[in-house]
Amino acid sequence: MNMEKVLAVIASWDDADQVLARARYLAQRLHTRCEVLRPVHAQVRELENYMDATAFGGIREQILTAERARLDALRGDDEGEVVWCQRVYRAVVERAELIGADLILMSASRRGVLANLIHRADDWHLLREAPCPVLLLPQVPKPILSVIAAVDALSEGTEQELLSERVLDAAAAFAHAHAVPLTVVTVVPDPALLYTSPVAVPMSEQIITELTERARVAQHALLARIGLHADAGRVETGRVEDVVTELAADGLLVIGSAANKGLKGMVLGNTAERILHRMTTEMLVVN
Repeated sequence: MNMEKVLAVIASWDDADQVLARARYLAQRLHTRCEVLRPVHAQVRELENYMDATAFGGIREQILTAERARLDALRGDDEGEVVWCQRVYRAVVERAELIGADLILMSASRRGVLANLIHRADDWHLLREAPCPVLLLPQVPKPILSVIAAVDALSEGTEQELLSERVLDAAAAFAHAHAVPLTVVTVVPDPALLYTSPVAVPMSEQIITELTERARVAQHALLARIGLHADAGRVETGRVEDVVTELAADGLLVIGSAANKGLKGMVLGNTAERILHRMTTEMLVVN
C-alpha cells in the first residue's frame, strides 16, 4: 500500500486528541505526511434569514478565526485547514481529492440508531464517495492486537477481484505497521440467516460444505496470486456482520465497499455500513 498523505479529520473537538495521535502514529509507521482538516458545520446558516449579508459574514469570520486558532494550537508541524461547509462528508471528500490523500482518518459519528435511520450519518455518505480508504475510529480507543481482512472470495469478476486485492494490500500494510498478525476471513452467507421470510429454508449441509470448500480454495488462490502471506486464513458461515465483528473484537477490521448508490443504497445500505453500525473497534473501509 503506497501512502504519501494522511488526511486527519477533526469533526468534533472532543475527538481531536485521539484523531491526531492516531494519524501521527500511522504517518510515522507508514512513512507518510499528515494534514489536518477541521470542517466547520454551518449550523448558524439559518441566521442568514434574520440579518443582512455583512452581519452574517462577520459572525462566520469570527467562528472561523476561533477555529483556526484552536487548530493551530494542536496541529504542531502538520499542515492544517479549516473549512466552512454545509455537509461534513462533502468537505472531507473535496479536501481529500484536492491534496491527493491516500487515507482519510476520523472518528465515527456519535449519532444514535434513530438518527442514522432518519438522517443517514455522514459516515455512510463518506464511505460511498471517498476517493481513498477511510479509517473510522471508535469512541473508546482500544489496542490493536490483530488485523482482520474480510474478503469475498466467492464472487467472481475483475472488479471484485481488484477490490479484494486492495483490501489485502491495505490490511498487510496495517498489520506490518502495528507488528500484529494478519487474519484473512471469507464468510459464506446462509440465506436462512439473511432473510426473515417464513418460507426461507436453510441450505443443506452438503451445499454449505461445497461453498465453504470453494471459498477456501478461492481465498488461497487469491493470496497466492498477489504473493501475500497471512498468519491465518478462515472461512466461516453466517451473517457477514456477525462473523467479522466478533473476529475483530480485539483488532482492526479491513473491509471492501462496493457501495450501492441512489435509492438502492438508501434502502439497503451495504455490508460495510451494516458492520459500521456494530463496530466497537477501528474499521478501515477500502473502496
